[in-house]
Amino acid sequence: MNSYLEDEVDIINNTYTKENLSNKIIKNKTIKNCVFIDDNLSNTTYDSVFFEETEFKSSDLSNIKFVDCSFNNVKISNCRLTGTVLNNMRITNLNIQNSLCKYLNIVDTKIKESCIIDTNLMESNFYNVEIKKLTIEKDDFTGAEFYKTPLKGIDFSTSIIDGIRITPDAIKGMKVNTLQAIDLAKVLEIEIVD
Repeated sequence: MNSYLEDEVDIINNTYTKENLSNKIIKNKTIKNCVFIDDNLSNTTYDSVFFEETEFKSSDLSNIKFVDCSFNNVKISNCRLTGTVLNNMRITNLNIQNSLCKYLNIVDTKIKESCIIDTNLMESNFYNVEIKKLTIEKDDFTGAEFYKTPLKGIDFSTSIIDGIRITPDAIKGMKVNTLQAIDLAKVLEIEIVD
């Protein structure tokens, strides 16, 4: 546990179960090949931390601030990330499943080759996010906001996008179903008449 809290000491091949790791500041380290099961990591700041081949299961990641961090091959399942902030991150092969990510804020971040499945992202914000190869399935983006975040090629057709706030330039190339297209027409100020 002490090595987890020490700055610039890497954490490799550890499993943490039912630990309280909340309200900490973690800086300048690599967390690799670790598993967090039913842990409380809430209200923690991670600054310049590289997460690789790491898994979070049934853990509380709420109100965490990830600043200048990287995720490479990270899995998050059945976790709570309410109010979590991802700022200036590099994300590759992130897999989020069955998680509560309401009010998630992703800012100035690059995401590639990742997936989000069966996850609640209501009222989340995506600001200046560069996305390449993101798969989303059966997610809830109700009230989410996308600003300076192009969604070209991303298929939202199986997800809920009611009330999303999105800039017209972000819509270009977005994949949606027929009912979603009718709702998005409002963003483009298109009036549909019968």
